[in-house]
Amino acid sequence: MNHVSVPVIDLQTYRGDGESRDDRDFLASLTETVDQALTDIGFFVVVGHGLDWSRIEATATLCREFFDLPQTTKDTLANQGLPFRGYLGYGGGNLSYTEDQATPPDWKENFIMGRRDLSDEYFQRTEHHGTFKPNVWPANMPQLRPAMEWYFEAMEELTDRVMQMLATALHLQPCFFRDKLDHHDNTLRATNYPHQLNPPAPGQLRTGAHTDYGAITILKVEDAPGGLQVRTRDGQWVDAPIVAEGLLVNIGDLMMTWTNERWLSNMHRVVNPARDEQGSTRRQSMVYFVNCNPDAQIECLPGCHSDDNPPRHPPITAGDHRRMKLTKSVEPIAATL
Repeated sequence: MNHVSVPVIDLQTYRGDGESRDDRDFLASLTETVDQALTDIGFFVVVGHGLDWSRIEATATLCREFFDLPQTTKDTLANQGLPFRGYLGYGGGNLSYTEDQATPPDWKENFIMGRRDLSDEYFQRTEHHGTFKPNVWPANMPQLRPAMEWYFEAMEELTDRVMQMLATALHLQPCFFRDKLDHHDNTLRATNYPHQLNPPAPGQLRTGAHTDYGAITILKVEDAPGGLQVRTRDGQWVDAPIVAEGLLVNIGDLMMTWTNERWLSNMHRVVNPARDEQGSTRRQSMVYFVNCNPDAQIECLPGCHSDDNPPRHPPITAGDHRRMKLTKSVEPIAATL
């Protein structure tokens, strides 16, 4: 990225096999790198994650095949209310609304799943109605469900490792965040940005500028025209990096609240391809959103405030914050359109 350093974190080195994991100098360097990245730009790339990349690509290919199905078939899986599950078609939301900006709808379509097993009593509680919802699957693509469930579970495991690394960078016990995520409502969203035959409407983007709502986001992106951009602290938009077999990680609003804005939940967007681009401008992303337990209390961590730097955000539950953002994403800002 121009003018911004987005570090590449090798999780194989971090995980190690004994000596390197316990080496104090190594851990100090790693946590300093993570802390600086999240302070400066809110993003870093992980490699060495040990995930089967061929299986990741195979899952992405199946998602692409889903988006190639007839529109009438996809519409049978249309999302119903919040939270999002199943197919969310064009015009189904606009992330710029979450920043109180009125623009035309995002130019994309999505297929969304949440956690597979909702049998735990916790998920059945009255106060959690409207938070957890069963997944829906296309009857004519039976191979899609096991592929996406595998991807979801692989991201769950990766999330635990990343959150341990973030806790270490904050001088907390590595398992500090675990009980805030043991009844999570993480979601996996496959997003298709179609080839643009016609120019977008004025102000229309593939995804409007926004911050993410939860703790972290793990993103697989394609090297294709019209991609993800991140806003630097001085207001410039720069292209996100593409690293072979790398996954882009950014923090969301909850982590910024926990750290009292020491770490940046950063604005990002997906831009349209250049009008003179040759060939297909289609692209696809796989986005894993890490959403804390809905009743997890999110407030400034003890080590992130002082008399000179008091907490900047009032405490809020993770569920309340997410519902507020999701609702805003589907409610047009009529007064400013």
